[in-house]
Formats: sequence, C-alpha cells, structure tokens
Amino acid sequence: MKVSLIVLSIICLSTFNIQSQVFRGGFKGGVVASEVSGDHLSGPNKFGLYGSAFTMLPLSQYSFLQMEVMYIQKGSRSVPSESNNYFDYRFDLQYVEVPFLFVQNMSAYTSLNYLDKILFHGGLSVSFLVNSNESEDLVEYPNRSDFNAAELNLLVGFSYPLYEALYLNFGYSNSLTPIRSHADGQTTWINRGQYNVLWTLGLTWIFW
Repeated sequence: MKVSLIVLSIICLSTFNIQSQVFRGGFKGGVVASEVSGDHLSGPNKFGLYGSAFTMLPLSQYSFLQMEVMYIQKGSRSVPSESNNYFDYRFDLQYVEVPFLFVQNMSAYTSLNYLDKILFHGGLSVSFLVNSNESEDLVEYPNRSDFNAAELNLLVGFSYPLYEALYLNFGYSNSLTPIRSHADGQTTWINRGQYNVLWTLGLTWIFW
C-alpha cells in the first residue's frame, strides 16, 4: 500500500506537467535540523538531508499551487556530554513525503526593496515511513513495529531569489499526527504521542 501511494504520487507529478504548458517545476535540496517532541530531549540536535522534485500551477500573477515528491531524513539525537551523563541516543527516520503548498509572491502586497521578492508558502504534506533506526549508547534497539506508517504535517516557510531561477529557502514543519505512541502509552486529546518537528534550509532551482 505504501509503495503504491509513492508510485501514484510520482505518476501524478509527471502527468500534471505533461497535460498543461502553464505548469512549471524544478528541484529542491538542503539540510534538515530535527527533533521529536515527546522524547524528553532538547533539540534540534539531529541533522539530515532532503531533496525533492516539484511542479507549480499558477493561480494568478502572484500566487500558485505547488506539489512535491520529497525524500527527507528526520528524527532525534542526544549528543553525549557531561550535562547528560554522556547519554548517546540516535533516532533516524527516513520518509518519502508529498507536500501540497500554496505559494504567495509578496510583490502583490508591497513594493519595498527585498520584501517584494520574498515567496511565502504554507500547506500540508503526507509522509510515508520507508526506514527507521534507533539506538542507545551505540546499542541498536530490536526491530520495532510501533511506528505509524504515515503522518500528516503542517508546513510553512519562505524563499528568496539569489540569482535568476535559484532561490534560498527556509522551512518549518510539525507533524499533526503522531509518529508513534508515548512509551508509557498515555495520551491526551491534543498529545497522542511523539511528533516530528523540523527546520529546513536549502536551495530551489526552477528549470522549466
């Protein structure tokens, strides 16, 4: 089921671009700083990478819809130090993610230099877990099956042009559904387990 959804997303991405000449697209890539809320560790201390292909549909002169197919590394990390009794914890999660974003060019609202070049974005994404690894003091946990296969995320951020079709982008993401339950199994109506929280910094290249 998970593989089928990923394949369907890729097919949709390709089909959208073929069906209409108004679509544009490109690639994104960069670094991720992440943490897991509910694991009682400060962060973000886990660093990873992300990369995606995307297509855009203009809605007006200043706004458009954007769909992506992304590979992204998330998780949590406790770096050994004297303050945490040299506790070494690594929690690595790898996802294929499909974001759906609304993008707004700020030149529609301001003519101020620099501000009028910013592109703000916001939307939702669905992530499908493809691999996980968890270890404590270099000892790997046995294979666990308590991870949720998919998660829903909220995304916001902005981009700024560096040169022609090259943009610097910054993003924030927080999962709206838990990646797994708390270790003790306790839940409340707004806290049903552990959640991914992350910041991204990268480059966008629009090439068609």
